[in-house]
Amino acid sequence: MVSSEPSPVTGKLLSREEIEAFVAAWYRKLDVHAPSGEFLPLVAEQGLEMQFPEGPLSGVEEFRRWYEGVIRLFFDEVHTVTRVDISWQGNRALVDVVVNWQARRWHPPAPRSEWIGFDAYQQWEMIRSPTSGRPVILRYVVNELRPMPGSKPLSAAG
Repeated sequence: MVSSEPSPVTGKLLSREEIEAFVAAWYRKLDVHAPSGEFLPLVAEQGLEMQFPEGPLSGVEEFRRWYEGVIRLFFDEVHTVTRVDISWQGNRALVDVVVNWQARRWHPPAPRSEWIGFDAYQQWEMIRSPTSGRPVILRYVVNELRPMPGSKPLSAAG
């Protein structure tokens, strides 16, 4: 007989420690340009919504295509998390993240790459995956990118 009750693992609220470890691991993977397959278990299988400066996307496949595109644009990336504030609403963790992002990019046929740097203000909604019991991102919104002094704009040829 299958129970309709959540399992002890999937019904448990995400802890502050789980979320902070997740955020650190997420940005470590971004810095090393981990294969997209390593990110897929970190996002919700159903209902995923993301809002990046380039525009909105929904679903795992759109996220994978976006990620595989950006790792071809940016290199020498360093993400430094400067704030993680967490509150809970029902079974969802509402996470405010501020991350300093610095990278280089090259616009062919330019003779040199260019440096960009921003403080990214983000809001995430996280849940415990009903499949794996692990934390996953359900909603990820980049609300603002504040350029660092001397940074080129994020838009194309800046």
